[in-house]
Amino acid sequence: MSDDVNGPGDSITVQHSAVANLVNSCPYAITAIAIVAVLFLALYNLTSYPTTWFDEGSHLHVPKTLVRFGVYADYSSEGFRHYGPTVGVGPTVMLPIAAAFRLLGIGLLQARLVMVVYLMATVLVFYRLAYELGGRRMAWVAMALLISSRGVSLLEYGRQVLGEVPGLLFLTSGLGVWFVGWRRADWRRLMVAGLLLGLATITKNQYLLVLAPSLGLAWIANLLYYRTAPHRVFIVPGIIVAVCFALWQVYMILYLGPATASENLESFRVATAGAAMVFSPSLMKRGVSELLSHNVYLAALLPVLMYGSALALPRQREAQRWGVLLILVVVNLVWYVVGSISWLRYAFPGLAIASLFVARFFHDMTDGFRLDWKNLRDGLSTGQAFSRSSALRGAMLIWLAAMILLPLGQTVRDIVAPPFNAPAAMAAYLDENVPRDALIETWEPEMGFLTDHNYHFPPPLLLNTAVGYVWLGGSPPSQEYDFVEAHHPDWVLVGEFSRWVDVYPRDTLQTDYRLVTSIGAYELYGLK
Repeated sequence: MSDDVNGPGDSITVQHSAVANLVNSCPYAITAIAIVAVLFLALYNLTSYPTTWFDEGSHLHVPKTLVRFGVYADYSSEGFRHYGPTVGVGPTVMLPIAAAFRLLGIGLLQARLVMVVYLMATVLVFYRLAYELGGRRMAWVAMALLISSRGVSLLEYGRQVLGEVPGLLFLTSGLGVWFVGWRRADWRRLMVAGLLLGLATITKNQYLLVLAPSLGLAWIANLLYYRTAPHRVFIVPGIIVAVCFALWQVYMILYLGPATASENLESFRVATAGAAMVFSPSLMKRGVSELLSHNVYLAALLPVLMYGSALALPRQREAQRWGVLLILVVVNLVWYVVGSISWLRYAFPGLAIASLFVARFFHDMTDGFRLDWKNLRDGLSTGQAFSRSSALRGAMLIWLAAMILLPLGQTVRDIVAPPFNAPAAMAAYLDENVPRDALIETWEPEMGFLTDHNYHFPPPLLLNTAVGYVWLGGSPPSQEYDFVEAHHPDWVLVGEFSRWVDVYPRDTLQTDYRLVTSIGAYELYGLK
């Protein structure tokens, strides 16, 4: 027989080899498809969804001011404002966006492209952390849950200039390095972990409220219960986190503001107050209902965290890692319910990390996301009842699939067919019809980024009054702020935020101004 003729055994070998190659290539194909899908979700209609709004607009003022005037501050018609958005989001976000503005010009697309880099890096690092905790299958599911959950809103926040997603990148990076550093209590790894966690607190102050008590409680749990790691595993990262946060706060107080250190400290203190320690029973009730709603992992959060408590019980290093994550989640969610204004965005770090527990719960309940297809096929063909275990696995997998696919479908719909972009339309109208030097009064800071008009914004400290008015039933900001007497603006631009907090009373507008145009939620008034 010649060499180019295969016998039956050779044919079987070739077929099995082809099948093996196909199976082996599947993970790479799945990875490629996942990367393309996440890139699409991150980039498509980037400047249209979500439409830019109050928080993003105020954050964008800082890099724009830095590029135009060389000052790290907010800007209004009366000059620079050093406390406000400079406190809300840190230099880890502002400086890369300023660099992009300097290289590519000032624009919303350039800023959001920087955020997409953060978003993609966060997904990658989160996958790696989940892989270390539970293997490839659990990592894929955890990543899908993180991306799809409407309670977490990773894609919505990650496509905007906000601090949540960059903070999560530093948090998960720090946790990954920290967990590896436990094995030998390596000083270098512990210091790197502390630096990464410290950058999370600088990126957004909310992460300090989560990390500071979590590190302390994790140390106490190791001291009294687990006893698997030396004290330096917790003390070294904790000290570095504290130093990182303190250095940035000292810099802002001593060098950013033009006044004395004591005056800057008072401005800084007032700017950071308002929504962190509310303690309202009605808001607590609202926060609990939000966490137990279908919007948060299809109402699976409570049983999942109960299962997470069982994961953390063994006095072993792997269980201790789950224990640290559980402490972090619980600390964030308790503060969200008890101390915050119960806006679900404040639970972002805890809900993001909770996706690891959700994935692990379903992984264990379904034997690694496996379904007994033979039993299912035999039951369908013979009409016999399925085994109890197969029925349970099937129900759990259907629940998991719905948990991922239903909210993901909603998000895809929002990205593919975004709402009318009213901010861009109003910005175009202002550029065409309003002189650049005319004074425009508004509390819609996104317009101060989208155009270069002469805007005056209400004082930053008035935001605390607005929070109290909306969430706690306090007096409206208009009782403390008379924009007509103070500034005599030529124009007043009323949008969704200023209407929500009632900063520009309608009777005053009707008396002194005339409605010029309405675009979406915006109303532009001109002085009579």
